[in-house]
Amino acid sequence: MSKKILVLIFLIATALNLSACSQNSTQHDKSVDNNTQKQVSKNLTANKLTKTSQASAITIYAAMKYKGKWQDAYKQAVKNHLSISIKSKTGFSRIFKGQGYIYQVTGNGKEQNTFYTLKKDEVSFFNHKKKIATVSLNSILTFLNDHQKSEEVKRLSAKTVLGARITSNKYGVKGDAGLAYIPKKLRGIWYNKKGKKLVITAHTIEGEEIHRISTAVVTTESFQQTKHWARARIENINGIDCYHVQSLGAQNFGFLYTVQKNGRNSAVVTYSVDTGDYLDSYWKSTTIAKNNVNAEFKSLK
Repeated sequence: MSKKILVLIFLIATALNLSACSQNSTQHDKSVDNNTQKQVSKNLTANKLTKTSQASAITIYAAMKYKGKWQDAYKQAVKNHLSISIKSKTGFSRIFKGQGYIYQVTGNGKEQNTFYTLKKDEVSFFNHKKKIATVSLNSILTFLNDHQKSEEVKRLSAKTVLGARITSNKYGVKGDAGLAYIPKKLRGIWYNKKGKKLVITAHTIEGEEIHRISTAVVTTESFQQTKHWARARIENINGIDCYHVQSLGAQNFGFLYTVQKNGRNSAVVTYSVDTGDYLDSYWKSTTIAKNNVNAEFKSLK
């Protein structure tokens, strides 16, 4: 075999070897990148948190940082489930001045000393009546990511009940088991044909808070705190799902709120509980309301 042919074979083998090394290196780099992406994707981020995973993350952080009652609540929650009751600031006015809703945390379904409040990105932690600290939600998530707690947050989130019944005895108004979640189909800003608004949020109707009340009568010393409170329940009347709302101090039996349709348009239709009479209909705009003045609704009588 001539010398030229030997040199040519050597050059081809060298090129093939370099190509194989390059491919292996590329595959290794891709593998590293994929593993990095998987690691990043497991990290907790504020914009991807559900409400239950947020509550779970806050509880785990407090248990790790503040120990004591927070750690007790967390350990009980792991065995049972994490219950978060949403309490009104009016019921806790002497304890949490100027705060929004109060989130009461328990791992056994009973009233405990562990609370937190949320104000935009700030979480304030309380033990008993004492404020422990205020920490940004991003700082909480960074701490949990640094301690590789994302899977733990996910597991606890699956056992978290937001809006749970926790009856007040030591804190807030006695007998108050927390704010209720109003059915989603009722929520929104609605208008009647005269332009009157009906505002329904997750916990309020026309500014009146909807509470779960465990006692038949609220004590007289709580009247001032509860003057804008109501109780509610879902009833089915003549095949129609009705949301029965009654103010705590009302002299009547309250009002019924239903969602009914006329063609493609939905309306919140209200009735008197006392008589069953139709009262009014509220639509997504005044224009739609005016276009549906002749709409017929189901009878509750």
